Amino acid sequence: MNIYLDTETIPSQHPDALAEVRSTLKPPGTLKKPESIAAWWATEAEAAAVEAWRRQALDGGTAGELASIAVCGDDTPGWVRCRAPGESEADLLHAFGQQVQRMVEDAAVTGPDGRAWSVGEPFFIAHNAPFDLGFLWRRCRVLGVRLPFALPGPMARTGRDYADTMLAWAGYGGRVSLDTLCRALGITSPKTEGMDGAQVFDRWLAGDVAAIERYNLADALAVREVWHRLQGITAPSMEGQP
Repeated sequence: MNIYLDTETIPSQHPDALAEVRSTLKPPGTLKKPESIAAWWATEAEAAAVEAWRRQALDGGTAGELASIAVCGDDTPGWVRCRAPGESEADLLHAFGQQVQRMVEDAAVTGPDGRAWSVGEPFFIAHNAPFDLGFLWRRCRVLGVRLPFALPGPMARTGRDYADTMLAWAGYGGRVSLDTLCRALGITSPKTEGMDGAQVFDRWLAGDVAAIERYNLADALAVREVWHRLQGITAPSMEGQP
């Protein structure tokens, strides 16, 4: 069963996370004079530490955390869950696992003997899938969460174990944003509401869980539309064309 996936991530919420980043901070190598180094520590070091801490949202192995997960099937309205500040990341992963398993079970088919037959393991599809799937896989290992299905890990192979809309469009080594790809294909971009991934952490700190969920689910639904177009399942819209 195809499961279209998107995640939203944030830097470590450990109380000492920013302090640990500060402890490893070093002035730029281009600064040589003691007075220049001292000025950097006085005026720029804190901003550099905060920027490095925020970049942890891209690292699911040692520092970053999951804030929100969204999934949908080929013909389902979708599911999304964003944890509020202070809520458990492990609980979010368990909820994700239960939802995907429920979707797989609901998609079971009835054979001629009246028995329900499973459609098999979920087949995940995402945009830049190695990031989303790798983040989920690593956070499960870090937190000791066991999902009720196999989740593709770092050694998984695209096309066999999962699919990637970015790779399917841009090829190996190529990159294209989901926003750009949606616009190229005439699909409504999930970025049209004025929110993007760079704003997720600030919205999360503000407790705006609903906005993050809308954005996260819109990404997953857009991935589904893109995949259907790339597979020839749906035709391009002729709206606005002569």
